[in-house]
Amino acid sequence: MKKFANRIYDYVINPPSDDELKKAWQQCDLQLPVIWMLGKTGAGKSSIVQQLTGHSRAKIGNGFMPCTRDSSYFDYPQERPILRFLDTRGLGDVDYEVDADLDVLSHSSHALLVVCRIRDGEQSAVLGALKKIRKSARHIGRSAIIAVHTGADELENEHDRRRAVQARQDEIEAVWGKPVDSCITAFVERSDGSLNDLGADRLRELIGKKLPELSLWLLRSAHHDAEQNNFDQLKTDVLWYAGTAAASDAIPVMGLVSVPAIQGKMLHSLSRKYGIRWTKRNFSEFSAALGTSFALRYVTSLAARQLAKLVPGFGQLAGGAFAVTVSYASTYALGRAACSYLYHKKTATVIGDGALQSVYQDAMKQGRQAGKEATRVAHK
Repeated sequence: MKKFANRIYDYVINPPSDDELKKAWQQCDLQLPVIWMLGKTGAGKSSIVQQLTGHSRAKIGNGFMPCTRDSSYFDYPQERPILRFLDTRGLGDVDYEVDADLDVLSHSSHALLVVCRIRDGEQSAVLGALKKIRKSARHIGRSAIIAVHTGADELENEHDRRRAVQARQDEIEAVWGKPVDSCITAFVERSDGSLNDLGADRLRELIGKKLPELSLWLLRSAHHDAEQNNFDQLKTDVLWYAGTAAASDAIPVMGLVSVPAIQGKMLHSLSRKYGIRWTKRNFSEFSAALGTSFALRYVTSLAARQLAKLVPGFGQLAGGAFAVTVSYASTYALGRAACSYLYHKKTATVIGDGALQSVYQDAMKQGRQAGKEATRVAHK
């Protein structure tokens, strides 16, 4: 029996590394920035992909894979892709229900390539789609857009061409609400099946400038999602420790010893789940990331709660309720912040300045509400 009890104790205090937590951060490198090409039928979207990739029209067609019923994507390069082109049916087609695609694809895309043929003055379908994307897809950065004006060879008069391009550009920027990078292209198919490259270098340059920013944003986003998923798997454990700490702090004086001990066991347990051991160095780093005055505020709050519970009569009741709420909230917040810190430590990713403090403060708000509810139920 003693041996069994020791095994249980060792699992709770020194649990093994949780292999399930590894899955999330292993997925972070599998995501690609998605460049969504918006344009009407015949605007030249496929020609753009053909020019940028160097593939034939047939190979481009075979390379596109269905994404929704009316859209498809093309990984570039196909062997070791660094980005993904997303193409929809031509906006404005009579039988194309674009709204369904907009709802789905606006949340899975990270940049926009708005393709307009210079001679086509009717772009209401494209502008309407762009307006919806701006409102619904907040994650697409305001600078993550390129306007591509195609068919430059179709207007021989340079003055007319410039005026037409400016008109389209003004419409796009009016809808998007800020200046938009642009280029003019004329990818005309030659007799040998290749395309001329007017504007190709400029387009490659624009995409090249945006790609590092998109990749970095996507990596941060993926890590944010993975870190949250990991915490969701450990949330039950953190809540158990929060409830245990709160219950112990309801007893006068006892919380002075029990709460730090319970929170310490929680931190130790969480670190083992991530396969990391606390050291003086990383614990100091964790504390510093929570703010320079965190340790002082922690000790002051703990002492104040114990003193409040010693006041006779109403003070004991109110002080006890306050102690329960704060202990519950602070334990939950400490566990939430520790999971975030341990995740970034495990994945060797940088925690932004103030990021851990924000995680802690948000968790404190959630914990206080839950702690108050627990206190209310307990006193019914």
